[in-house]
Amino acid sequence: MATPFPVAIQILDVWKAFQTGLDVLQGVTFSVSRGEAVVLQGPTGSGKSTLLRLVIGAERADSGTIMVGGAEITGSVTPQLAAIRRSMGLMVQGMPLLPALTVAENVALALRAVKASSRDVRFRVYDTLKSFGLEGRRESYPSQLSGGEAQRVCLARALVTRPALVLADEPTALLDRATAEGVIAVLRDAHVRGATMLVATHDSDLASRLGARCVVLRGGRADVGGRTGDRG
Repeated sequence: MATPFPVAIQILDVWKAFQTGLDVLQGVTFSVSRGEAVVLQGPTGSGKSTLLRLVIGAERADSGTIMVGGAEITGSVTPQLAAIRRSMGLMVQGMPLLPALTVAENVALALRAVKASSRDVRFRVYDTLKSFGLEGRRESYPSQLSGGEAQRVCLARALVTRPALVLADEPTALLDRATAEGVIAVLRDAHVRGATMLVATHDSDLASRLGARCVVLRGGRADVGGRTGDRG
């Protein structure tokens, strides 16, 4: 299993532009405490997905600092960054299912990366897929899945190692209400077990249903709120 590290995310005055004059992120600053769940909200183009990719080091900020577990994430692949990523559960853009592998094999990849035993791989893959209602899809290939099924498999892959830190991009976007509630229940269980979470979504109700604090991205900046579930 992944070795836990002292998870905390610090995002300090982060700027990111994709073309001259278009700053997607403009001095974004907020932090995520160890064991906390934070939901990023904002319209399309507000920078939610970009921010998640910066946090995992898949892209580099133009300026500012991002710290994960006390280590600066620079966007370059280093042994330290690779070790931190192995302790993350990732469902982000640019990390699709591998088409030549079955659903079970795709989910097992995360466990094999942390050198889980063959017995643990079999048990964890089945148990995690069952929690998403996908145990009957173990031998299916990605091309045989619906969009919602593929999305749930990606999230199963992110959670199968019981990671210390979970980053998820729109985990309920393609799901009907009942299926989305099941996914949220699995995320809540992971949070109760101690996982730190940073989840990007368009769903204005997700923070309250997850019991998470809400950070809204507007005009490239972060509006840091409180725990939505605690508001009257």
